[in-house]
Amino acid sequence: MNDVFVTTADWRTGKALRDIRQRVFIDEQQVPEDLEWDALDETATHFLLYRAEQPVGTGRLLSDGHIGRIAILPEHRGAGLGDQLMRAIIEHAQAQGMDELLLSAQTHAIAFYQRLGFSVCSEVYLDAGIDHQDMCWKASDQVEHSLADIEFISPGRFSILNPDTESEQATRYPEDDPALTPLNEGNAQALLNELVTACRQQLLVFAPEQAAWLFKRRDFIGACEALIARNPKAQIRILLQSVDPEFLSGHTPLALAHRFPSLCQVRRQHPDLPLQAHVQVISDDRGFLMLPKARQRDGFVRRDSADQAKRWGDRFNELWASSQTDPTLRRFLL
Repeated sequence: MNDVFVTTADWRTGKALRDIRQRVFIDEQQVPEDLEWDALDETATHFLLYRAEQPVGTGRLLSDGHIGRIAILPEHRGAGLGDQLMRAIIEHAQAQGMDELLLSAQTHAIAFYQRLGFSVCSEVYLDAGIDHQDMCWKASDQVEHSLADIEFISPGRFSILNPDTESEQATRYPEDDPALTPLNEGNAQALLNELVTACRQQLLVFAPEQAAWLFKRRDFIGACEALIARNPKAQIRILLQSVDPEFLSGHTPLALAHRFPSLCQVRRQHPDLPLQAHVQVISDDRGFLMLPKARQRDGFVRRDSADQAKRWGDRFNELWASSQTDPTLRRFLL
């Protein structure tokens, strides 16, 4: 589902986090407010699950590997969103070097967490008046079992139908949302260049070092140069999460900042803020490109999405306000 993705969120500005937990835990499950809101929220890594551009699920990860506050809004349950949310949190935890995870599960959800590799590790106990059991997850236990060999019998000759490339690329998802175009490795470069070409004033790029295959390209650099040529007052802002030495060489967006320092700025996200899994491009106040998981080369593009461009543009500006000029970047730009 290209319209579903998970991202980390800042607790201090994460109104959606609190709204979802208010509805699910306090309003629906009658958890007392003084138990729901605790001091751990200030230091936890929080996650938001978006569906069709709306935040519909949340969860948090503590520094000791405890996962909690997993909630999906009632009207969005039954679509596998909880599974996607949990897998994103587990993936994030492993990226942070956490090989053992813990959670306190309501007993009715035990089977759900078991399917994700968790094992029950306590007796039943009451928490906020609801039956719970502790569950544990270890990376060393997540062993994929090899499939048994099967006997293959050739069906003989058969015809192969190669789908028409143009019609395949024109397919949109979902069918009732023609403004969304699925992005994959085959069409990503063309869609990105199209988005930059449509830009007139401001281009925001978040974490391009996570998708070097897309941004370390001469055609992307050329599209940005064309934007500057079209509008000498255009602004390109590029926010990195980490300064990868490999990203500093070759056809890199950093070269734009070196050549056009007043028009193109490159900074690094504040190191105390949680890392994000996604990559984004926001073109003016309408165009939007998202790779929900940088490691996976698929996502979507919206050419006219004012709401999404504003929401993520505001989030970009928050990160930019606390960002830094990394020493490595400073040396590169001198």
